[in-house]
Parts: sequence; C-alpha cells; structure tokens
Amino acid sequence: MQLLGLLAAFVVILILVGRRLNIGLCILVGTGILALASLMPPRDLAVSIFQGLIQRDSVELVLDIVVITALAGVLKRFGLLDTMLVSVTRLLGGARLAVMAVPSIIGALPVLGGAILSAPMVDLLGDRLALTATRKASVNLVFRHAWFYIAPFSPALILSSRLTGVPLGQFILRLTPFAVVMLLAGYVFLLRRAREVQAPALAAEPVAGSGAVVFLRSSSPLAVGIVLSIGVGGVALPLYVAIGVGLALALFLSRGHEDFRRDWLRVTWTSIQWPIALTVASVMVFSRVLEDSGTAQALVDYLVGSGLPIWILALALPLTIGFLTGTSMASVGIGFPVLVPLLSAHQLPMAIVVIYTAGALAYFASPLHLCQVLSVQYFKETVPRLYREYWPVVACLAALTALYVVLAFG
Repeated sequence: MQLLGLLAAFVVILILVGRRLNIGLCILVGTGILALASLMPPRDLAVSIFQGLIQRDSVELVLDIVVITALAGVLKRFGLLDTMLVSVTRLLGGARLAVMAVPSIIGALPVLGGAILSAPMVDLLGDRLALTATRKASVNLVFRHAWFYIAPFSPALILSSRLTGVPLGQFILRLTPFAVVMLLAGYVFLLRRAREVQAPALAAEPVAGSGAVVFLRSSSPLAVGIVLSIGVGGVALPLYVAIGVGLALALFLSRGHEDFRRDWLRVTWTSIQWPIALTVASVMVFSRVLEDSGTAQALVDYLVGSGLPIWILALALPLTIGFLTGTSMASVGIGFPVLVPLLSAHQLPMAIVVIYTAGALAYFASPLHLCQVLSVQYFKETVPRLYREYWPVVACLAALTALYVVLAFG
C-alpha cells in the first residue's frame, strides 16, 4: 500500500505541475497522498510537517532563497548584472560560451539549490541568443550539473569516496567521462545552433574599462557571497549570511545609480520570490514525510528482498531513491551501504560508478530536485516541458551508464 501510494503521489505531482499549477502546492498534495497511503495518524503527520519546516536545512534553505532573490533583483535593477554579463561575454568572446560558463562556475561550488544564483544571468544571456524560456532553464540545469561528477568538494562525491573506500581522486577519474559527455551533449543539443542577436536586455553596453576589472567589480557581490559560504580560513558562513554580505556590497556599489536613493528598499523587498521559498519548504516537508512514514525504508526492503540480479539492483535502487527523494545524498547514502557488500571484488571498480551515476541521473531528472524546481519557477516553465527539451542529454548519460553496466557485470 505504501509503495502504491508513493507511485500515486508522483503521478499526481507530475500531472498537476504539467497543468502549470504552483509546484509547491502540487508537492503538498503529493505529500497528503503519501501520508494517506501510509496510514499515518493525523498527529504523526502534523509532527512530521512541523519538523520538516523547522529543521535547520529547511529554515536555512528558505532564508537562502529570500536573500539570493533579493540580491538578484538588486543586481538587475541597478545595472550590475548587465555590466557583469557584458564583461564576461567579452572575456569569453561571445554569449554562447558565457551562458555555458556561468552555471558551470556556480555549479562547481557546493551551494544547495544554487541554480537560482545563475538563473538571472542565464536569463539575460539567453536573450542575446534568442533562447526560449524552456531552453534557458535546460541550459541552467545541464551546465550546472555536469560538475556533479568531478567537483572535488561535492558532498556526494566525498561521501561516496568514504563509503566505498576508493580515494576521491580515483573516483573522480572514473566519473570524468560522464562530465565530458554531459558538457558535449549540452552544447550539441541545446546551444550548437544558437546565434548571438542584438537583444535590448543588456542596457549597460558599452562598458568602459578593462573587461577583467569591470567583471571583477560587478561580480564582486556574488563572488564575496560564494567565497564566504565555502569558507575562508576554515570558517564558512551560512549561505544566507554570506549572500547577505554580498547584498550589502551590491547596495553599496549601486549607490551612484540615479534611482538608488528612491528605490533601493522597495527593490530589495519586492525582488524576494516568496513562491519559490514556499516550494522549497514543501520539498523539505515531502522528504520528511517520506522518511517518517516508513515508505523510504519499505522501498529499500522491497528492492533488496526481490531476488533481482545484482546488476538490476545496482541500477534500480539508486535510480528509485534518487528520483523519489530528489537528493543526491540519499541515493549515495542508501545505495552504497546496501549494495557494496553484495558486489564481488571483480565487479566493484565499475559497479560503484554505475551506482553513483544511476543515482545522479535520477536526481537530475527528479521533479523534487531543488535546482529543477527553482529553474522551473524562475523561468515560469513546467517539468514536462523541460523533460522534452533536455531528454537527449539524459539519453547520452543513460547510454554511457549502460556501457559501464556491461563492463561491471558482463
């Protein structure tokens, strides 16, 4: 009953988001279906919802979204974002490389839900390439997550290395082909035919001065926030605090704008995207109910006890956990401890790649994946439309995973 309820919850979520309803509300409806199918007592459900909302990750994520969207609004309204994009486009020789670089750079950093950081920049750069909103959202996702396979400070990679005993450098080396394929496929299927047009979006052109100096100045609020969040001298600030420092710097740099004195407070407040904050909270509540209802454990028990061949389990378990939770850490944290003891020494080197990449693929495509949720809401798109846009990239990664299955278990 629990597993049928879980399936029903996801079907309903996908149907509702396909009708352009608020994705946060859709996820809450799915949460209710999951709770009913799990026969959770109303009191237990209320406790799970409350704890899902007040847990540290939930509170910090909502605060992150509030401060990040405020910063994006300030950067855009007072011209810093335009200046930044003009300068990075000049430095890279065109908007096509720039629109690849922006989400890639931010994606290499361990910032949860960081797609919202790059979305405003991808939006404006995409205008220069005449990209549709669906294409912009797909670019934001694909080029951000190519680094999920090789970024040395990725929490999922670090945890995988520890759980398998494989040194981090070796693990990254084995996963490098997936990053290369994702970047190449993203370029071929999303940007190869894009041509730069004279779009009116970047009102800051032309920008005087050295491109590098202009870029460093205009991007300093974002850079300061990211650097402070990943740690300086061993001390890392919470992301919302670090980005708050960047917001203060952005306001300082904008003080010469003709509308600054009149508009700075209104712009800062009205730039906050509360619907996105609601969606993040709903994702965290769903994850908590999934765990507290026992559904996640029931799923693991069902798959492991099914008697399926090990190669199917190596795919099915991380795929299922990654897709249903929308988190990479869940597929890694559950998949490796359960599956590694079932592997032979001969299978292990390639099989751990299969387990990791299957989870990564499912996590990337999950409707609960925060970066997908945030991109969908920012660009006012739907998950099914994004699927239709970036499916060739996913197909290339799936084909490479299938090759590794043959190498590991053939």
